[in-house]
Amino acid sequence: MSEEIQSVLKKIDDKRYLLDVRGYSCPYPQLFLAKAFKAVQKDDVVEILTDNPPSTETLPKSIKNNKQQYIGTESIQPGVWKIVAKKVTA
Repeated sequence: MSEEIQSVLKKIDDKRYLLDVRGYSCPYPQLFLAKAFKAVQKDDVVEILTDNPPSTETLPKSIKNNKQQYIGTESIQPGVWKIVAKKVTA
């Protein structure tokens, strides 16, 4: 895993990762997400934290464009969202 992606992608447990892209605006969250999908294994879940409102629309599209599974988006506090995705293709 590259040092750049290691700074924002952390392993939570055996099959879950946290991609913290708070503070980044487009296109950086999408670029980090693409790198995260390359770094994790099939069936791993990636939970993405963002404070960039446009990312709540662009990241789910990016997940689907990368042929991965978009699970959902939830507001976890004012101005911060968690977007959940699952890697389903190798």
